[in-house]
Amino acid sequence: MSTKYKIHPAIGIARVGDSESYYIAPSTAGALPTEYSTPPPAGVHFRDASDKLLRQAAKFQVYAYESGNAEGTVVTAGTNGIKAIKWTAWIANKKSSWFQFMQQTGSGMGPYVPGTEVPSPASAPYVYKNDLGYQANNANNPYVPNEPIAITNPGQPPAIPTDNTKPTNPLRFNLSLNTSNDPNTMADASRQPLILDPGPITLTGPSQSGNFDLSPFTYPFLSQLQPFPISTLGSAQTNATGDLIVLGGFGNSGTTNPGGPVISAYANNEGWFDDIADGPVTAVLVMDDGSEVPVDASAWVSVGPPAYAPEILNQVNLYDDMYDIFVRELNYDPSLFANGEFQTSYVPNYFSEILPILERPEFYQYVAAIPSLGTTNHRALLEDDPQKFASLAVKYLRGRGTQGNPEEGPAENQPRLMPLLAGDNPISNFTASKFLGLTATQFFFLTQFADGKVDKTPPTPLPAGAALDRANLDNCVGGAFCPGIEITWITRNTSMYKPLPFGYDASDLFRIQTKDLGLLEQGKLSLTNGADNNYSAGLEPGDLSKYMAQPWQADFNECSIQNINPSGPNKPVIKNAALYYWWWPAQRPYSVTPKGAKEQVQWTRDFVDDSNQTDVQMVTCWKYLGFVMKEGSFPGAFEVERLTSKIKAYEVPSLSVEKDEVLKKNPDE
Repeated sequence: MSTKYKIHPAIGIARVGDSESYYIAPSTAGALPTEYSTPPPAGVHFRDASDKLLRQAAKFQVYAYESGNAEGTVVTAGTNGIKAIKWTAWIANKKSSWFQFMQQTGSGMGPYVPGTEVPSPASAPYVYKNDLGYQANNANNPYVPNEPIAITNPGQPPAIPTDNTKPTNPLRFNLSLNTSNDPNTMADASRQPLILDPGPITLTGPSQSGNFDLSPFTYPFLSQLQPFPISTLGSAQTNATGDLIVLGGFGNSGTTNPGGPVISAYANNEGWFDDIADGPVTAVLVMDDGSEVPVDASAWVSVGPPAYAPEILNQVNLYDDMYDIFVRELNYDPSLFANGEFQTSYVPNYFSEILPILERPEFYQYVAAIPSLGTTNHRALLEDDPQKFASLAVKYLRGRGTQGNPEEGPAENQPRLMPLLAGDNPISNFTASKFLGLTATQFFFLTQFADGKVDKTPPTPLPAGAALDRANLDNCVGGAFCPGIEITWITRNTSMYKPLPFGYDASDLFRIQTKDLGLLEQGKLSLTNGADNNYSAGLEPGDLSKYMAQPWQADFNECSIQNINPSGPNKPVIKNAALYYWWWPAQRPYSVTPKGAKEQVQWTRDFVDDSNQTDVQMVTCWKYLGFVMKEGSFPGAFEVERLTSKIKAYEVPSLSVEKDEVLKKNPDE
């Protein structure tokens, strides 16, 4: 009987914190930490005894799958002929070296055809597609070198003279390190220092550890970053049974800008670095006879910001997003989707496929001042007549493309539908997606239920390994991807996933296509991998998170609520009003009720009264903000563990240049 070995979770999510201590990522959706490196004080969940914010660690285990058995068992070093598990983890940060994040421009959600910025539903069967990808965008709208232009605003390069009616994708850059935003310089060796690469860590047995430290000889500028230097991206260790625990960094961000810490845009800021990272996790089993058996299915770790409302799930989470791609694009379940269409014979399970969609909106009222129509009626309707509720949901919820029978254009650009959340791109008119829609698979489940097709028998629980895969993704944002919190729209790029093997089961989902580590060299990771939107040759360390905001705190601060302006092409038609929709309050709260209070207040209250400085303040004060936790019987969720005195004590950093010269907001924000 043959045995397959697989690492779970397939994608492990770690989170930054400023404490040396940590907790293990919850193994179920919407759960609180239960396993700590050092137990926190009584009644405290997210801070250590010094009030520092605990990091979330991703724990990886090897599972053995005997032929024909989808359950799997955890492999423990020292048992069943296995002497040890040899782990290798390699994380890196490529954000400063990558293309500037410009909503969905560059995503490859194409093709882009000039003059089709408002496609008919027939030309947009799923999402609003009008983008070819990075290289094609730049080929169609090439960079044209300017005559030398005096840089009047420190931190801003000369503008790229391009045709603003076509998509273009400039690079991120760093003036202090002599790099440019010209995409023609992408592979230049001068850009290599923009990749923070500590190299791999290999641990050969239980109770070992190593650090993802960054060499001061390779990166001398990191010690001079303002306001916070960066010296490490985290660490890796094994526990007593040989499992791998990967920790991310301490949430530090800083800039090489000699003028001081200035943030002028939500996603792309010149000179900035942070310690967000990602990369592959592989393993080899060392047998009692000394032979080595490679683990068949590797894993990936991705480090993100803290989740400040961990018990509240996003209406569309990362599992929903990725599962939808495996269903529609990768042929995971032909009984659900085959030959380019959903199968109307499919009967969804009420508890696993319907209820999660219908019950999530109720909890948004604890993290945002969403009108009661959008939250508080849900539970009564759900308890009174779930099928009627589903029928109403299909009528008023927003799907994608033609789902939901929008009056004109794709559903995600229709304002008078729910949820009341911003979409993947409410900012620009290239590859626009103004409002969040359910995934196509979620919406199909609801339509089936509304038609009376539902299975109400308790579902069979997922095997333990697959359940870990799902839990890690359930607790992440799956939209809006602008860019998001943990991972962005690259999750919809089918080339980043390993093809499903023959005889696949749930344990084979969500596997990242990994480049052969033997082909990689520390300090020489690719600057161009994925520039053609094709990762079929494999991802490298840093390739998942490089799309995210630079630094992460800028987007985290600004993406709270979005003014979706009704004027201009592709904007929603609203009479005499703009729309204000929330981003991801289930993970980054907008307004909360402090424990003991009766009314909601801003989550970021006590921040400085200067809109040009709050992004910079978030670089310091993210670790002092409060967490939203459920309390008592429903309803009730309150803010706890906030360090208000430290937020109030924050002082705006002094700048060596005039503020008005540098603090110019990106007009797309």
